[in-house]
Amino acid sequence: MAERIQPSRPETLGEVLKAMREKAGVDIDAIVEETKVSRRVFEALESGRYQLLPEKVFCRNFLRQYLQIIGIEDSQYLEDFDRAWERFEMSSGTFRLLTIEDSLEPGFNWRLWAPVLAGVLVILGLLLVVVLSSSSQEVLPPDPRRSSAERATPVRFLSTPTPFAVQATPEPVESGTVGAPVQAIVRVRENGECWIHYRDREGRTGQELLFGGTIRVLELAGPALLTLGNADAASITVGGREYANLGRAGQVAHFEVGRSSLTRLEPGSDGS
Repeated sequence: MAERIQPSRPETLGEVLKAMREKAGVDIDAIVEETKVSRRVFEALESGRYQLLPEKVFCRNFLRQYLQIIGIEDSQYLEDFDRAWERFEMSSGTFRLLTIEDSLEPGFNWRLWAPVLAGVLVILGLLLVVVLSSSSQEVLPPDPRRSSAERATPVRFLSTPTPFAVQATPEPVESGTVGAPVQAIVRVRENGECWIHYRDREGRTGQELLFGGTIRVLELAGPALLTLGNADAASITVGGREYANLGRAGQVAHFEVGRSSLTRLEPGSDGS
C-alpha cells in the first residue's frame, strides 16, 4: 500500500478534497443543503483561498462536516488542514495579534494593571541610571587642608521627583464594573450570515453561525470578548446604542463589550 501524501498547502489540500468529493459522487450543493453553511465556504476550501474564510475554529468544524458527508475519516485531513492553515498564515502575514482574549482570566485585568507595571519599569530604570552614575564617579582623596569635622560631614544628594511616577498612577476604576452583567444584541441583516464567538469574565464561552434576519441576545459577565466572523453582515447593540458598519464582508473583527460601550480590539486588522 502506497504511503499517503500529506498535503501541506491550501491549494494542494483543496485539490485532494475536491477529488475525494467527486469520487464519492457528492455534489457541493448537497453539502450546502445538509450543513446550512454558505457555498462560498466550501468553494474556498476546495480552491485553497483561505483569505475568504472566517476564523480557523469555524473552518475546521465546517471541514469536519464536509468529510463526514462524503464518507471520509476526518482525523488525518484535519491535521492536514492545520498544517495548510499554518502555511497560509506564514505566507500571508495574517498572524493574529495578542489581544485581551488571550490574557483575560478571572481575577486579573491587564487593562487596569498595565499602567502600573509600566510605571514600575520606568522607576526601576531611573534607579538603575542613578546607581550607575553614582558608581562611575571618581573618588578623590580627602583634602588635608579641610578640618576633620568638614571631612566627616556627609554630602547629601537631593532627588527631584520625576513626572513619570505621577503619570504611572492608574486611573480610578468605577466600582462594580468588573464582573457586572452586560448585554450585547447581535442583529444579522436579511441577506447575510455571520459567525460569532464570545467569552465573558467568568470564562463562559460559545460560538455559533447566525443566518440572515437572526437577532441573538447575549447575557454575559463583563467585560466580555465578542468576535464577528463576517463583520459587514451584523450590527451590535450595547447599552441602547446600535453599532453598525463594523467591517468589510468576510472580515474577522474582535470587540470588548462593556456595560454601556463597545470597543474594537484590533483597529489595524482591517488593513488601514
